[in-house]
Amino acid sequence: MAKMATRSDKQERSYSGFKKSLKWTAGLLAGATVAGALVFGGIWLFSINTDNVFPINKVELRKQQFTNAVGVYEVLRSIEDRGFFTMDMQQVEEQLLQLPWIKAAQLRKVWPDTLQVMVQEHQPIAYWGEAGVVSQQGEVFYPVEMPQAEWVQLEGPDKMAKDLTELLQLYQEQLLQKNMVIEKMQLSQRGAIDIVLTDGLEVRLGNVHVEERIERFLQYIDSVKQQKDATLAYVDLRYQNGMAAQWLENKTSVTSDGGSR
Repeated sequence: MAKMATRSDKQERSYSGFKKSLKWTAGLLAGATVAGALVFGGIWLFSINTDNVFPINKVELRKQQFTNAVGVYEVLRSIEDRGFFTMDMQQVEEQLLQLPWIKAAQLRKVWPDTLQVMVQEHQPIAYWGEAGVVSQQGEVFYPVEMPQAEWVQLEGPDKMAKDLTELLQLYQEQLLQKNMVIEKMQLSQRGAIDIVLTDGLEVRLGNVHVEERIERFLQYIDSVKQQKDATLAYVDLRYQNGMAAQWLENKTSVTSDGGSR
């Protein structure tokens, strides 16, 4: 796609400024926001009955925020040899990494019968489609239970998740110039990008010259909004030099400097 293959120096500067300027982590980097509502660093104790000699009977799950303790429990129960000295720790770790939220796990035996499990979780940046989550690194995974959070909704092919999360962060930084926050961003099979802001405004960007179109949007959006005392439904920037606009009360209102899509 043209928009992903041609990144300008301006984008590179935007990436470096991104770390300093983002104040919208409640929307995008909501993993930190949800932390206040969930127990982070909690300890879960549960019994695992076994016939092994010197068995592991307790598991302490530490540093989890989203990981379901029941899932960890089921993994440990699936290990046939749960002896303190004989349990295959690598096998346990490999199976734990199959759980959706777990990116890495560190295991430690504590005499006489306890296994400590410390997990590193994927940090979410957005919902992905109807049932998935995408991490800050662009990794898509599908939790058994979806957290209820104020995350951005991303939609697109799984193979484009990393590119789309990068574009999301770049475009959000640009839109912050007008205090606009992205609620949803969609990448179609044809490579066209549509954005919906938290105020409900849809911004149709198409699949070419997207960065230029966002600049045009930021330059003219205030004057477009002032043309009518009504809620702006969408702006269509898929034109060479202008844009089309529609208000909720009038489906035919158009603003354009001419040109073709």
